[in-house]
Amino acid sequence: MKTACRSKFIFILRVFTICLTGVALWIGEAYAVDDYDNRHLVISPYWQSDSTSYSFIAVSHPSLSEMASQIGLELNAIQSDLSPFSTAISLTVSAGETERVFIVRTGHSIINSTIIPSGHFIVGTTNYEYGNIIIRNIASHPFVQAGGVDGTPSDGRGYRDVTMLSFFGGIVFDGTTTGFAMEFIGDTHDSTTTYNVNCAGCYSQSASSGVN
Repeated sequence: MKTACRSKFIFILRVFTICLTGVALWIGEAYAVDDYDNRHLVISPYWQSDSTSYSFIAVSHPSLSEMASQIGLELNAIQSDLSPFSTAISLTVSAGETERVFIVRTGHSIINSTIIPSGHFIVGTTNYEYGNIIIRNIASHPFVQAGGVDGTPSDGRGYRDVTMLSFFGGIVFDGTTTGFAMEFIGDTHDSTTTYNVNCAGCYSQSASSGVN
């Protein structure tokens, strides 16, 4: 009798565990980011690079409340024919810091990793190329808070969302070191994401953010 009861209990426990795992996976998928959902993107409509110019981008972490202490991003320079200028770069921006990105021709005598070892580089052809910038989250679930410990004061706990970062950039002409500014759409300057108090640790999925 005891053996039968024990077998029944083990069976029920297994079914419960399987169901719980399924629910957890479903919730994870529900809050996963769609790479093509404009709420989760930052874009710039124009960059260029040729034998006399390059593009420069600064990415800053303003260390505001609700931001994770580190936010990862992928930056891709897309050409006018929709092909990539070069391999996309991935980088992490820490609280209070600024990372620099250069989109530049191969063989540039000054703008290179030897002269600027802390920079990030997308290096392509010396021909004139132009296009747009697409910046995506590295985190698959930026709407879920990460870091810190529940019930204690915040220690880097927050959202790993690129739309909370600040972007600035410009097209620079080598000969005169002059140029013009790049526009960024969807970053912290114009994101309108709101938090859903009914959803512990996540944004409201109906809220807007990023490219509005």
